[in-house]
Amino acid sequence: MKKTILALLLLFSISQIKAQDVLDSISSRTCDCVTKLDFEKLPKEKLTIELGLCMMQAAQPFEKELKQKYDVDMKKVNKGEGEKLGRLVGLKMASNCPVFTQLITRITSDDPVTNSIEGTIIELVNEQFITIVLKDEDGRDQKIIWLEYFKNSEKLLQKGKNKNVTIEYEERELFSPKFNDYIKYKVATGIRFDD
Repeated sequence: MKKTILALLLLFSISQIKAQDVLDSISSRTCDCVTKLDFEKLPKEKLTIELGLCMMQAAQPFEKELKQKYDVDMKKVNKGEGEKLGRLVGLKMASNCPVFTQLITRITSDDPVTNSIEGTIIELVNEQFITIVLKDEDGRDQKIIWLEYFKNSEKLLQKGKNKNVTIEYEERELFSPKFNDYIKYKVATGIRFDD
């Protein structure tokens, strides 16, 4: 009789420990998975998807425990259950996964999108700011504004027109008194001379 009670107590204790450790296990497995991601090279949208996939893979073996203890139905992840799981696991990861803070910071940062365009400088228009007129690979004229210092900007005036370049830029909405409205402009953030 004592052995039966002892076995039942042991079984009950193990199931309680397993239920208590479900989120710890999921967050640990998710942390291992996201640690392998390259935060700097992947775009934010891809990082968000990869984080979700890591959580889903880590949670799958604990489907029953999640439903019983936290009322998270893995069969309904597209109907709000995924967000519920993300909040639960995210709270655990915040305290026990060193890279999680870096990942969330990267995903939620408002970094401007940097684009680039290749072509030949055909003109530097000197007004209030210099506008770089570039003939792109498709033969279209592209206008990029030089508002502030960027890498190699000092070489731009020295090398001048008819140079093949790659210009990095970000799109910004700037107020145009001429149109009395905000207009999207390409603003130079870097230049590389191809010669």
